[in-house]
Amino acid sequence: MLGYICIAVVMAAAAVSSAAAKSVFPMPQLTSGCSTTSVRRDITTLAPAELQRFIHVVHEMHRRGWMDGFGSMHDHISHQVHGNDQFFAWHRRFLRHFEVLMQEIDPDVVLPYWNWATYWQNPLADPVLGASYFGGNGRAGDSCVVDGAMARWGRNYPTRSCLTRKYRYGTSTGSFWPMRAVRDVMNTSKSHAQFRSRIENGAHGIVHLGLGGDFETMWAPVDVLFFLHHATIDKIWAEWQSRDQQRFHEVDGFDSARQPVTAKSIMPFYGEEVGTTLLTSGPGYCYVYDDVPSPPAFFKTMRRRGVQPAFYAPPDQAAAAAAPDSDYGAFGRLANVSAPVADFAPPQPMDPSWLRSMNYDLKEAARMQHLVSSVVAQINAERKETPKST
Repeated sequence: MLGYICIAVVMAAAAVSSAAAKSVFPMPQLTSGCSTTSVRRDITTLAPAELQRFIHVVHEMHRRGWMDGFGSMHDHISHQVHGNDQFFAWHRRFLRHFEVLMQEIDPDVVLPYWNWATYWQNPLADPVLGASYFGGNGRAGDSCVVDGAMARWGRNYPTRSCLTRKYRYGTSTGSFWPMRAVRDVMNTSKSHAQFRSRIENGAHGIVHLGLGGDFETMWAPVDVLFFLHHATIDKIWAEWQSRDQQRFHEVDGFDSARQPVTAKSIMPFYGEEVGTTLLTSGPGYCYVYDDVPSPPAFFKTMRRRGVQPAFYAPPDQAAAAAAPDSDYGAFGRLANVSAPVADFAPPQPMDPSWLRSMNYDLKEAARMQHLVSSVVAQINAERKETPKST
C-alpha cells in the first residue's frame, strides 16, 4: 500500500493526462525487513524481455506524472543534497523510492545501472545512448529526444516541454571517466567526506554535463537515465564501502548547514536517519549489485535460510574472460602497434559557472580533472606498449 504526500509539482494543465495532473506524489514506506534481496545489474546484460518490462514500467511512471514528481522533488531540495555529505545517502534513498514505485507497477522489475565507463572514451558508441535503449542527443533546434525508449516524451516540470538532451559539444558528449580513475579515487580516499567530494565533483558531474539539456539541471530526474547513472554512482559507493566493514556503520563530513553528518543525521525530505541507507541489503533497501562484494553477514544469512538472492545469475566466467579490459573500455588494449595510435582524450574541465550553479566545489573539480587526465595519459602509454616476444 502506498502512502501519498503532496509536493509542489508544476504542471501545464493542458495536454496532461488526468492521472498525471494529480498534485499528489506517491511516497511509499520502506519495509522493516527484506523478504527477498534483488540484484541490480548492468542494463546491457538484461535479456530483451527484461529490458522491455523495465521500459514498460518507466513509461507507466511517466504517464502517471511520477517522473515530473521526481524532477520537482530533486530540484526543490537540490542544495541540501549536493555539494555536501548528504549526497550519497540521500540519493541512495531517492533511487530506492523510485525502485519501490517501479515495483508497485511490476514487482519483478529491478532498477539496473548504466556503466558509462565501458564507453568512457567514446560515449557515442554506447548502446545505452542509442535507439535500442534510451536514445541519444536531442534533435537540432529544440533539443527534444526523438529516439529510443523516451522518444518524444513530454515533461511538465519545470514547464511544459519535451524531454531534452543537448550534448556538451553539439554532436558529442566528450569523454567520461575510465573506471581506473574511479578506482584510483577509491584506493586513495580514506573518509566518506573525501570520497564523496571526489566522486561528486568528478565522475558524477561529467556525465550530467556531457548529456546536457534537462540532464545538466537539478530537475534531471525527469529523464530515466538519471536513475541509471545514479545507480552507477551508488554502486561505486557500495564498492568503496565493501573495502572496509566500518563504512557500513559510519559516515562523516558536513551537511548544507555545516552541521556534522553522522549515521544519526536526518535526510532532507525523507526524515529518516542517514544510517538506514548504509547497507544496501539492509531493511527497506534489500538489494545488492551484481559485481560488488556484499557484507559477509548477508551471504551467511542467505545460506542459513537456504535462499538465493532474487534475480541472481551466476557470473559467466567465459564471457568475463573475453570482455575488454575495463581500464581501456570497450575498445580494449592495442598490442603490437606498428603505426601511430590516436590517444584517448581525457574529459575536459567542467565549466566553472555550471559547477557553481550545481553547488559543486571548483577546487575539488580541478583536482579531479588533474587526476583523470593523469590516468588517461597512463592508459595511452600502456596501449602503445609492444609486448615482449617470448
